[in-house]
Amino acid sequence: MSFKVIKPGFLTTIQDAGRFMHAIYGMSQSGVMDEHAFGWANHLLGNDYTDAVLEITFGGVELEALDEVVVCVCGADLDFKINAKIAPTWKSLQVQPTDILSWSLPKHGVRSYLAVQGGFKTQTLFGSRSVNLREHIGVKITQDCVLACAPSSGQLESFMAPQYRPNYHQNVVLRLLPSYQYSEFSDAQKTLFFGQTYTVSNANDRSGCRLKGVPIVFKRDKMISEAMSYGSVEIATDGLPIILLKDAPSIGGYTKIGTVFSLDLAQLAQQQPTAKVRFELMNIEQAQKERLAFNQFFGVLENSKPLKI
Repeated sequence: MSFKVIKPGFLTTIQDAGRFMHAIYGMSQSGVMDEHAFGWANHLLGNDYTDAVLEITFGGVELEALDEVVVCVCGADLDFKINAKIAPTWKSLQVQPTDILSWSLPKHGVRSYLAVQGGFKTQTLFGSRSVNLREHIGVKITQDCVLACAPSSGQLESFMAPQYRPNYHQNVVLRLLPSYQYSEFSDAQKTLFFGQTYTVSNANDRSGCRLKGVPIVFKRDKMISEAMSYGSVEIATDGLPIILLKDAPSIGGYTKIGTVFSLDLAQLAQQQPTAKVRFELMNIEQAQKERLAFNQFFGVLENSKPLKI
């Protein structure tokens, strides 16, 4: 035993690095929405990159510690407190039995991550502990359930320097890798796409993010559904973009103008409706360089996972 759930919040699930090599069977990638915050939460505890964490969306969560355990909270500022007192984030902390951990309303960002030393020990399904409610894999956190992890203690003290913490107030610039259908868009359509500032709509969840803006008039014959990837930017029949996220279906039928660089999607995961989003082109060499540096720093390559671009 480790934590008893007093208040489960709006949407709270166990997530890890994701469910790979199962798209052929129609399964989504799943996994954490903010890979940057997730990586740091595990890194500051000395965990493996793939260790499971608790993804807390919009707050409203209250947990009671049942054991002594070392924790770290990273990501959105959801007014994290221990025993009703403001507690530091992006820093390892020792929690004692009967301590109450709580997250209330968002101040900055959307999703916060609770990591524990050694990771949460929930059931592994299809190679991952990640919950995907759309596909009925695992379940969301409910009142009175117990989140299991190994007890831990010690003098581990690590933190991220404030100047390196992400700023969730900034408008988001998403770097786009052109897809094989990029050439099907005219110069005028590309100019409209890259030249405007879109707004995040209310249709925004773990499956995808719809944007509002000036539509692209795009006519083509009906497409046969084909494989989709995390970060794909579809132009829907209304001429507006849909960015596919972690729980998106594995196939779809809209034309894709490109794929957002995976590390930029962490910033998108922290944006609330009405946030502003722009796109700019990125070349594959730069994407590979940045992704490789991220993977090497957090030890992603040591876990035999495919190199995601």
